[in-house]
Amino acid sequence: MSAHRRTEELEPITPFMMRRPEILPSFDGVIPLQSSSEPARYRVVSCLSRTFNADQVHELVMHVCRVTCVAVEILRRRQPSRILAKFADPECIERLEYMRSLLSDYMEELAVLHKRHIYPPVEFIWLNGVLTSERKLDISLGMRVGAQTHVGGLVFELKRGRWICMMVDIG
Repeated sequence: MSAHRRTEELEPITPFMMRRPEILPSFDGVIPLQSSSEPARYRVVSCLSRTFNADQVHELVMHVCRVTCVAVEILRRRQPSRILAKFADPECIERLEYMRSLLSDYMEELAVLHKRHIYPPVEFIWLNGVLTSERKLDISLGMRVGAQTHVGGLVFELKRGRWICMMVDIG
């Protein structure tokens, strides 16, 4: 077989092969109103071409931050879990309550650690998200509660015109 293939033997180039990869939008910003001196930055990447704009994503990030702060307050027993009823799925709230019961048993054994976790505010360090569809957002975040640094993951879905938290995992 010859090193040069004849033109008739070459595979045809289809329009799909000629198409350049599409650059998906990403949104970068700062989470305002933190008590720390250093602002927390966020980046949300969309798997969709042009469904969201920067203002919508910023508002969604702020919603994520508010829900995360309330979830932390629930885990610290400073807020009742029902406060999340409009913003979280019932199964998500049930899992938060279970996590709170596990933590409270542990915290009662370590009263000093308990005080360090109960009083300081939540300070976000970073937040990264992916809009996987028009109706779903996956978030990973870093935050400080006092001297402790925690990493979390949350999943939100758009249901009945509202972004509802489906899963919270803070560790």
